[in-house]
Amino acid sequence: MSKRRKTTDTGAMLDLWRPPKDAGDPIGCLATTYTFAPGLFDEQCLARFLEIESEPNREDLAFLLERESRLGAVYAGVLVDQTQAGVEHSYRWDVLPVRIRSGKQHAKISLLAWDARVRIIVASANLTEQGYRTNYEVAAQVDLSPEGGNLDALEDTVAFLRSLINFVPGPVDQSPTVLRAETFLTDVERRVRRWTPNRRRQSVRQHLVFTLPVQNAQARARSSLDEAFDLCRSRGGSPREVWIASPFFDGESETSQVAASLCKLMVRGDRRDVCLCVPALRDEASKAWRVAAPKSLLTTPQRYSAEMYVEALPDRDTDKNLRPWHAKMMAFRAEQYSALMIGSSNFTSAGMGIGQRRNAEANLLTIVQHEDFAREAGKLEAVWPEMTQIQDPESVEWRGAEPEREEEEQASSSPVAPGFLAAIYRAGDYRQVVLHLEPNQLPSEWRVCATGRDKPALLNSEGWQKAGRRATVEIAWEPSQPPEKLLVQWDDKETFLPLNVQDRRELPPPPQLDKMTADDMLGILAASDPSAAYRAWAKSQQPGDQEEDELDSAVPVDLDPLRRYDLHATFLHRVRRRARVLAQLRANLQRPVSGRQALEWRLRGLVGIEALAERLVRDLASADGSIDEALLTLTDFLIVLREVDYQCSEGSLRKEEYDEVFLPFLKGLTKDLHQQVSVYRDRISDDLWQFWERVVSRGRA
Repeated sequence: MSKRRKTTDTGAMLDLWRPPKDAGDPIGCLATTYTFAPGLFDEQCLARFLEIESEPNREDLAFLLERESRLGAVYAGVLVDQTQAGVEHSYRWDVLPVRIRSGKQHAKISLLAWDARVRIIVASANLTEQGYRTNYEVAAQVDLSPEGGNLDALEDTVAFLRSLINFVPGPVDQSPTVLRAETFLTDVERRVRRWTPNRRRQSVRQHLVFTLPVQNAQARARSSLDEAFDLCRSRGGSPREVWIASPFFDGESETSQVAASLCKLMVRGDRRDVCLCVPALRDEASKAWRVAAPKSLLTTPQRYSAEMYVEALPDRDTDKNLRPWHAKMMAFRAEQYSALMIGSSNFTSAGMGIGQRRNAEANLLTIVQHEDFAREAGKLEAVWPEMTQIQDPESVEWRGAEPEREEEEQASSSPVAPGFLAAIYRAGDYRQVVLHLEPNQLPSEWRVCATGRDKPALLNSEGWQKAGRRATVEIAWEPSQPPEKLLVQWDDKETFLPLNVQDRRELPPPPQLDKMTADDMLGILAASDPSAAYRAWAKSQQPGDQEEDELDSAVPVDLDPLRRYDLHATFLHRVRRRARVLAQLRANLQRPVSGRQALEWRLRGLVGIEALAERLVRDLASADGSIDEALLTLTDFLIVLREVDYQCSEGSLRKEEYDEVFLPFLKGLTKDLHQQVSVYRDRISDDLWQFWERVVSRGRA
């Protein structure tokens, strides 16, 4: 085997979720995982992707409002294996269960899109605390911009994600989660259509390779091992050397089959070198090695005349802290090139795509052409950490594949009962939980409960049969907040059923939002830094801090003579200040917007134009005596909206598309406000009423 350079360089995988320079506004993200920790995805991954600056643990109110506001304008979804998909999560993003009958959704690939950048993340790590913070993992990114990028890799990623979406159970034409995911992928394709591909000859090429079971008669099964070798051969023949690093394996016979497939794909008529990097422990007293892998991993390649080397995977970091190995890597070397495959595939039949049983897997293959004075091949080899070679591997104890102790296998692996396809929550005035069922596949006895609400039984098999055994069941839901999770119980078993929302715009706002005044909301909408504005408002809702500030003040409040004449309270100052803020609001509304969803959220979101109008009307209703000042503010607000002159940019919503949404919204808002203000006609001066009528009449035109 050739000498490999070792490195201990590491990077935080969470940083891959941060937008690159000049990325623009976020558009959306779609990730895949096997096991899933929604808290990590919500508070760490999405927070970085959306550039939320509030800390979820220290500034919980600011983080909540900032997250809710940011998520309304973008798409976010996670494709999860069905056995892990019923977790509690925010209804602002989707969990899509992937049901593969003979395997798992085991891929770990994420597609992140901003206005001017797209990033593909391929990793071995699940979206869990262990995956992102504890384990030895491997990850890589592929970035694209309008100036250049690997458009083939993006095309392959989108096609793979669409394949996974096809494994999501339920009626496709009635699934809002599937529709949102498909819309996001289509939007990404549309945005990159005019981007420049990499056309010049490159010594480094990256390709995505996948394992995937057969979906239908038109599709074929895919194998990461076969695809990787085909791509390597296109760069200069079959590899002579192969390194394998995998934490988990099959039993003896299946491992022998995978190892034989590998050897048959390697170079013929020449020396073959195979290095196995496997989990192993060494007894300190006897110095004997115990290898957690089947011995056929060693003996099968020997039958194909391969020279075998065995190394022990590290399980501790440089500070001797326990750090389980979870990375999956394969390296290939020939005379003309070196290659490295990283991703989700263990060296198993289901992971590599050998045989009938196959997972969904995603891997990134990097191929480097050997050229004089080039350093890229050395960088590939440097990815491998320092390992200890096991001398005389024939004589060590090969203990076989251990029971699957992988952190992703420690989670519940109970699939949802057959017949339960999907669950959707309909928010709004008439709240419902909608169940999509496959009647002929249901167990004889079952029940569905809502957790978090004293576990009320929403439906059971007896009630369902009496109601006519319908495939779609609509169940009324009285509480204003949706159920936290749905629990399905049958045959002494139970598991959670994923629950997503039909229309996020119908979700109730956080109750903390009721305390936000019109001035508060206007300040946030007009701010150049909304994150800072949210944090400032959230801090103002903590009276304890304010009291401490007053106690620490050098001049007590009640003794400060200037406080008796607060210029901020004068009418003229308030008018001037609101004029400045309204002008800033207009400038923000004129900024380029990524798409219709983002524009709709600007107008109708939790802290949007419609919500601000409601607050201004509320000020009108609560005003004592004359309400002229409150109506004057509302009038100025309508004038500012009418003066909005949208400025589009490349990749953003075109002006005619913007007007198709904004102008009808403004017309409808003007009509609604006029009806609400008319109730207070007898409390409004004649001059101001005439002014109001003139502004309204222009807004109706």
